[in-house]
Amino acid sequence: MAGSRKTRRFFKRAKSSLRNFLRRPAVNGTVEFLLMLGILYFAFTGAMILIFRTDSFWRGVTSQSMKHEDDYSWRQYYLERGIDTSQFPIQGGFERGDLLIIQGVSSFSEIKVGDVVVLDQGSGVIPLVHRVVEIWYENGSPRFTTKGDANSRPLPVEVANRPEQILGKVIFVIPKLGYISLWFQGQ
Repeated sequence: MAGSRKTRRFFKRAKSSLRNFLRRPAVNGTVEFLLMLGILYFAFTGAMILIFRTDSFWRGVTSQSMKHEDDYSWRQYYLERGIDTSQFPIQGGFERGDLLIIQGVSSFSEIKVGDVVVLDQGSGVIPLVHRVVEIWYENGSPRFTTKGDANSRPLPVEVANRPEQILGKVIFVIPKLGYISLWFQGQ
């Protein structure tokens, strides 16, 4: 009984102290500002998820696997296979620190050779962002291979991807702005 009285008294004092603290103009203004900032952030994020059809609508680039040293060398892989790269999206490639704008796909039929896709590689693993180099069907199910433009060949994990791994495809690159995202992620 004595413990419950002490607990009630403690919460009553805490509530009174908090009320007095929040009545201060500077504190009240700061709390209102932070709440408004939070609401704007969640509204912006919700709108972007709806517009881009993915919860991964932007991503900072963490590697150099899509960096183009020149305009020809990255095309060599495709030219050797008789594939014309002139209509590929993201012709200039991208590098560490760039910010990618990603759009979700509702069907695998939206993916074609040359698209740069974001692939889920499993829990705790950074998604892979590479170009689709081949599409085929295995027992009626689509499969595809990806490769980084700067890589000489696909990595072993890129050889038989499934459509459900696709988080979206890259539609735009903003140079260097991704460093902010990488900084927040501790990379």
